[in-house]
Amino acid sequence: MGIKTAYMPYPGMNQKPQLWKDSVLGAISFCEPVLGSSSVTNSAEATEMPVVELYAPILAGADISTEVWLSNLALSSRKPLKNGVQEAIQYRFNDELLFGVISLPELGSLQNTTESAYRQIFALMQDLDYPYIYRFWNYMADINGVSHDINQGVGDGLERYRQFNMGRKDAFLAFDSDIENQLPAACALGLADGPLVISFLLGRKAPIAIQNPRQINAHEYPTEYGPRTPSFSRATLLHTDQNKILFISGTASIVGHVTLHPEDVIAQTRETLVNLEAVIAEANRTLGEQTFNLHHIYFRVYVRYAEDLSLVQDEMVRYIGGPIKAVFIQADICRQELLLEIEATAGNLLENISTL
Repeated sequence: MGIKTAYMPYPGMNQKPQLWKDSVLGAISFCEPVLGSSSVTNSAEATEMPVVELYAPILAGADISTEVWLSNLALSSRKPLKNGVQEAIQYRFNDELLFGVISLPELGSLQNTTESAYRQIFALMQDLDYPYIYRFWNYMADINGVSHDINQGVGDGLERYRQFNMGRKDAFLAFDSDIENQLPAACALGLADGPLVISFLLGRKAPIAIQNPRQINAHEYPTEYGPRTPSFSRATLLHTDQNKILFISGTASIVGHVTLHPEDVIAQTRETLVNLEAVIAEANRTLGEQTFNLHHIYFRVYVRYAEDLSLVQDEMVRYIGGPIKAVFIQADICRQELLLEIEATAGNLLENISTL
């Protein structure tokens, strides 16, 4: 199996030669909001690949605001990837990997919309025989708000993130144990408006779920965090002969299950980095070698308040002890008291597509 990531500014993707086009499984791009734009569009029709454009303020790191997933197999064999559409999902795939995007307007409730989206994803997994989930990226409007289900369902009056968790968990439970028991890496962030959008990466080789010994597993959270627990692990490790890739979920200032330093963005940044180091150490322990570290990793940092940017940047550089590869996006975090969240990818990283 071969997969790589590249990071670049958008819209550079559309200006690349055919080699680039034929090797791209898909991409997630953050773009500065423009007047009259919605928070997300899927430009797959324009690029012939699943590319989701998320409109959110880019606070720093615009030169790496697009994350692109590349197939080494396509690069080495010059064999083009295949495209497909199933229900609301647009996807691209080869014999080993599938990258997909689904965007659904909210009809009735976020809970029902989420369950519908995940049911479509799981049906695609079964229909095309991609049995393993490597990564989910979830974006929704007003993640900390309290919305009401017009059908007065179980989630009525709950925070929207908790409604999302209910819909996601119900979809997992609706499928067989091969899907129900998986705990992929994931993030869930709030943007200003727009539909629910989910990007995902699937494969045919089993990954390893990595947890954080400093935290209670998310799927074991107490009921104070909602009627359904979140369905994700702290990271997913993909280990093949060609690749060692670590997908680190959205990570924040949480120890056990409790938010620490609720009003101190510097302390939250430091605690988040300690958690990232704990996840990396657990992945290295699983591999039996020191493969990953904070110095060779790509960060996507979500910051709730733009005025906190310099504090977060300075603490990251101080803690890590050198320059960092990071894009900083203004977004809402899954808990109201959290001021930032960091997700990361390590292993087989490319600095720029021009190196191909």
